[in-house]
Amino acid sequence: MEEKINFRFIIIVLATLLLLTSCIGTNKPKQEEYNIILISIDTLRADHLHCYKYKYMTSPNIDTFAKKSLFFEYAYCPIPKTSASFASMMTGLHPFIHKTKPNRGYLKKKYETLAEVLKSNGYYNYAVVANANLSKKFFFNQGFDKYIGVWDKIEEKTQSTPFITQKILSFLKNRPKHPFFIWANYIEPHTPYIPPESFIEERPKGRNILKVRKKIIGAMRKIIKEKSIYDEGYYISLYDGAVKYVDSEIGKIIRLYFKMKYNKNTIFIITSDHGEDLGEKNFYFNHGPLTFNAASRVPLILHIPKKNHRMIKTPVSIMDIYPTILKLLNIKIPYPIQGKDLLHARINRTLFIYGQGTYSVIMNSNHYIRVFPKLSKQLNLKKHHLYNIYIDPYETRNIYINNQNIGNELSKKYSLYFKTYGYLKKNNNKKERKKKEPLSKKELKSLKTLGYL
Repeated sequence: MEEKINFRFIIIVLATLLLLTSCIGTNKPKQEEYNIILISIDTLRADHLHCYKYKYMTSPNIDTFAKKSLFFEYAYCPIPKTSASFASMMTGLHPFIHKTKPNRGYLKKKYETLAEVLKSNGYYNYAVVANANLSKKFFFNQGFDKYIGVWDKIEEKTQSTPFITQKILSFLKNRPKHPFFIWANYIEPHTPYIPPESFIEERPKGRNILKVRKKIIGAMRKIIKEKSIYDEGYYISLYDGAVKYVDSEIGKIIRLYFKMKYNKNTIFIITSDHGEDLGEKNFYFNHGPLTFNAASRVPLILHIPKKNHRMIKTPVSIMDIYPTILKLLNIKIPYPIQGKDLLHARINRTLFIYGQGTYSVIMNSNHYIRVFPKLSKQLNLKKHHLYNIYIDPYETRNIYINNQNIGNELSKKYSLYFKTYGYLKKNNNKKERKKKEPLSKKELKSLKTLGYL
C-alpha cells in the first residue's frame, strides 16, 4: 500500500512540473535567431537611387534587391549630420534625447546600443566603419566584439570601399557559428566625390556655380577652384558615379547573401545616415544646415526572411531600425524610445528633424521647413516652406502661403518638442569634455579629407 501511494505522489509531481514548463513556454516566445546585416552608405540621398525614381541608372544592384524587400519610400534621418544620426540609429532615440552632438559627438554609455542588446543575447558583433566621426574615441564601438576603423587600415579614401567589401565578404564566407550582427559603413558618396573614372557618366551642365549670387559651397570649394570647372552637372556626375560604384560593391555582398542562402535566416538592411545637398536652394555639396528632402530623406530597404516585397509610403525614421530588429528577435526594448516598429508604420506620426539653420516637421504627406533668418538671408530663401512630398518629392512647389494653418500647427509641435527636451545646451557636454581623448593622426587626416576639419 505504501509503495502504491509513493508511485501516485511521483506521478502528481511530474504532472505539476510538466504543467509549469508548459506555462513558462507560452509566456516567453522562443527567440528567433536571425543574423543581421546593416549596410549604411554615408551621405546617400534616396532620390539619387534609380529605385527611388531617379531617372539615371545609378543603382542596379540595390534596385534588384529592393524588389525582393520591404521598401520604405519616405524614410528620414532625425538630423542630417553623421554622429547624432548614427547615435539615433543605434539607440532608437531622437537626438534631443541622446544629446550626441552633430559631428565628433560622443555616444553616451548610459544608453544600450543595438550591438549591446544583441551581445547580451548571444550575438557576435562585427563592424567596419569608414567615417572617423564613428571612432572608438567617440564610443560608437559599444557592444561590438570587433570594430574596424577603416582610416587606420588604408592611406587614401579611394581604398575605403573595396576594403569594406572584402572584410564583409570574408566574414560571411567563414560562416560564423553564433548568430551575428554586421555593420558596414561605406563613405563613398561623401565629399570629396572621387569614384573610379569608369563609373562617371555625363550629366546636363546645369547652372554655372559662379553666377549663382546667393549661395553657400561646402567642402568642395577648394576642389572647384583647383579644377576651374563651375558647372553644377559635373559635380553631380561625380556624386552619381560614387553612388554607382558603391552599388557595384554592395552587389557583391547581396549576391553572396543569396548564394550562401543567408536570406533564409538573416535580416539585411540598406540605409544611410543622411542625404546631400547638390545645389538645391543654392546650397552646394554639404549637409547639416538644411532639412529639405535632399539632405534628410534617405533610402531604407529591409529584407526579412519569409516576408514578401512591399512598398510602404508612410514616412518613417532610421530611429525605427533599432526597435524593429529587437521586435523581430522577440527581445525586450530596454527603455522608452522614440523609434517605432517599421512593420507597423503609423499614420499621423510626427517626425522632427533638427538642422543647423532650419528645422523640419513631417506628418503624412506634409513636410514643413522653417528657415532661420541668417540662412534665409544667405541663400535668399523664404522663411516658411511646406511641401506635399508624395506629389512633389523634389520640393519645387512651396504651398505654405495657401496652407499656413498646416505649417503653423506643425511648427508649434516642433517648438513644444524642442522646448521640452532641448539640444546642444552648454551643460549637455561637460562630461564629454572631461573624458575627451585626442584623435590620432589618421583619424584627423580622415576627417580633414571628408571636409570636417
